[in-house]
Amino acid sequence: MIEGQTQSLALAKRVLAVPTLQAVARTPYTLQGWKILDRWALNSPSQLTALEQQGEVILLGRLLAQENLETQVLQEHWTETQSSQMAEHEILALHQINIELN
Repeated sequence: MIEGQTQSLALAKRVLAVPTLQAVARTPYTLQGWKILDRWALNSPSQLTALEQQGEVILLGRLLAQENLETQVLQEHWTETQSSQMAEHEILALHQINIELN
């Protein structure tokens, strides 16, 4: 879990190659996507490196799918409850969304 504020992609920069980070920066990911990538870099650096080695398209596709899933669940939760009293990771856990890179 990432607590406090960090610069976007600061953790991912420690794990991913520069060309991969440049590809991420060129794509239309939202802040949620960048948070996911930093989470993966923090919690699963070896798995993230392995995913990167499978190819840029594979990594970016996996990131986009996770970003879409998490964004949808978070938006639906906040729309239904009209409340943001829970942290994002708690909301995702409540909806049984796997936030780790496996």
